[in-house]
Amino acid sequence: MTKTKNYIKSEWETTDIGEPTKIVGIEITINENSISISQQKYIENILRQEHMNNANPVGTPLDHNVQIEPNPDGNQGSRSNSYARLIGELQWVANVT
Repeated sequence: MTKTKNYIKSEWETTDIGEPTKIVGIEITINENSISISQQKYIENILRQEHMNNANPVGTPLDHNVQIEPNPDGNQGSRSNSYARLIGELQWVANVT
């Protein structure tokens, strides 16, 4: 790491502010043997917006015996409703972290 920092300093003016704890809203935890990333605050904010901050987590929220079928009407549905927005936010969290 020192070699890399020295190379960067030789090319550009820099300031070493230490190890990061957050980048673009993603929380970073660095331990001796691991690096973890989290979006806990973002997820908590989503839960508050959806009035679910007191909800109990479950592994599988849908009964695995329910038969899911394609949309029988073949319509596209609304992509601007709150459910679609929520799914988009959760997909973003899953893809980013």
